[in-house]
Amino acid sequence: MSEVKKISFVIPVYNEERTLEQLVTKLEQLNIEIEKEIVLVDDGSTDTTPQILANYKKRAGFVVLKNPKNMGKSQTVRNGILATTGDIVVIQDADLEYNPENLVSFVNLFLQDKVDLVYGNRFGKSNKVIYWQNWIGNRFLSLLSSVFTGLRSGMWTKDMEVCYKMARGDIFREIGETVVSKSTFGLEPELTAKFSKYRLNGKPLRFEQISIDYYPRTLAEGKKMHAVKDGLKAIVEIFKFNLQ
Repeated sequence: MSEVKKISFVIPVYNEERTLEQLVTKLEQLNIEIEKEIVLVDDGSTDTTPQILANYKKRAGFVVLKNPKNMGKSQTVRNGILATTGDIVVIQDADLEYNPENLVSFVNLFLQDKVDLVYGNRFGKSNKVIYWQNWIGNRFLSLLSSVFTGLRSGMWTKDMEVCYKMARGDIFREIGETVVSKSTFGLEPELTAKFSKYRLNGKPLRFEQISIDYYPRTLAEGKKMHAVKDGLKAIVEIFKFNLQ
């Protein structure tokens, strides 16, 4: 790809008053040598998140959006992706479960023109596990997804449901335009299926995975995933988006 000059961070935000400012500070301090664009999308927050976001609206390097109503993570991320202008784009949750410092290694692969797409892998390190049903479910969903994406394009994802997905901006925006999932965690199977089907100059995307840190939250701390319900929906969407 052409020279990488800017990275866009897409941050879906729903009632994240406790961690949002800390996250933004971490991103601003991230040790990378390219321009940063931070795209914050409020999905109908009812706490003090809107007031916090208002502080960023007039700051250089920030784009602050608000959904007309609560639309769920998938469509919130889609709206954020379409507002980006970066040469590379990455999804970043606002809850501090992920360590932005891990993204330095992702960016370096793009600067060296070695990849078109990078996924994080929470299973590559000895990260804390709070809910084993989530851990097992995510491993199963990654395996099931890879049956399709690996055979199709060699994209064997170790952690398909991971938040950290970084791709060329032009490709991410093109695929983002087509995102239709409205369920809480349907975005991950949909993006993964569509990345695996994408062809650049007739070839599959150059894909890598990097082990990352993960600090899981409990439900009491604001965790929004429910293993069985969301897992069943993800299974349906794995088949849906891979067989289309």
